[in-house]
Amino acid sequence: MRKHFLILIAAGFFSLSNAQDSKFYAGVGLGYATAGGDVADELDLSGGLNINFLNLGYRINETWGVTANLSSSGHPIDDTDSAVGIGLFSIGPMISFPVGNMIWDFKPQYAFSAKGVIRGEDAQNSLLGDLEDVEFSGDAFIIGNSLVMGTSKGFSWSIDFDYVFGKFNKVEGPGGSADIDEDNKFNNFKIGAGVRYNF
Repeated sequence: MRKHFLILIAAGFFSLSNAQDSKFYAGVGLGYATAGGDVADELDLSGGLNINFLNLGYRINETWGVTANLSSSGHPIDDTDSAVGIGLFSIGPMISFPVGNMIWDFKPQYAFSAKGVIRGEDAQNSLLGDLEDVEFSGDAFIIGNSLVMGTSKGFSWSIDFDYVFGKFNKVEGPGGSADIDEDNKFNNFKIGAGVRYNF
């Protein structure tokens, strides 16, 4: 009986691992991010550079997978030499659809770690003190989309379209930390290109 059970488990594992050519990929990306929401309105932010420092994915089968991403966007503050940086670490499912000779990856994600900082000379000399010592934290949701050219082993390219909406709910600085309740939402639309390596 135990022998039949072990054979059944081994057959199930073998069939899952060979049901299709599952892939793990790691990549990076670069693009443009708009600025929106309460934070952008309050600080007069402009659109800026977005960098995907790490874009990971694992395809469980041809349709389903999981993804994890680490990204950061920088937004200049109008009429100053300072800027706001927003960093996100997000995870979520990945749903893939064939589109001609490309793959569309739909990647809704939750960014359980969203960080905001202000950098630049004007931030150092603010009437409110050194704003460079202040960090905002919160969370966000990402509606991620990638059009991928090639999923076979080796390098491939992607065009990425992401919409981010989130909220900062805490501020930390030299004087301690405090909860914030209003005028702290942020959103942006990101468009860019990425390169990934499929293992």
